[in-house]
Amino acid sequence: MKRSELIESLKKDTLEVLEEVKSLETLGEELLSRRPNPNKWSVIECIEHLNIADGHYLTLFEKKLPKAKASDKEEYDSSWMGNYFVKVMKPRPDGSIPSPMRTMSKFDPEVKVHADTLTKFKKDQLELIKYLDMAASLDLKAIKISSAIGRLVTFRLGDAFRFVIAHNQRHIIQAKNVLKALEEESVSV
Repeated sequence: MKRSELIESLKKDTLEVLEEVKSLETLGEELLSRRPNPNKWSVIECIEHLNIADGHYLTLFEKKLPKAKASDKEEYDSSWMGNYFVKVMKPRPDGSIPSPMRTMSKFDPEVKVHADTLTKFKKDQLELIKYLDMAASLDLKAIKISSAIGRLVTFRLGDAFRFVIAHNQRHIIQAKNVLKALEEESVSV
């Protein structure tokens, strides 16, 4: 795949996620913070989880991308590890989640509601788009990004972007499913 095609595709996916979150702003705090059951996250907890996880990658992008040198290498191919992690994270076209998994405790939302959770998420997505724009002239294979689970898993820059955005898509679907469950609950009462 060409670097420019990958970057444009990832920007499109990020803008779609951003629009989904903007649509949540019309919902009240009570609805956003209500859990469908005690063992499931609320909508706002799903978004706060993304703020925590995205923060790791945004910090690394901020550290590495401005210092990176431009490259004329236009072709991009993922590593087998990058493809594997994106495949288990990215929702399927029908919206189903391929590999349900437990979240590591360091990524659990610490509080039920942050007043600025949605605002922070939107700001972070615009920052992500800024880094995607910066990466449009970089070698997406040469720059390495440590995963949020530690240096045991290191991504190529292109795979790190793919993983972060797939993770965002996954939890936006989770948040939408929470809203559906709450709607069904209120209809059945």
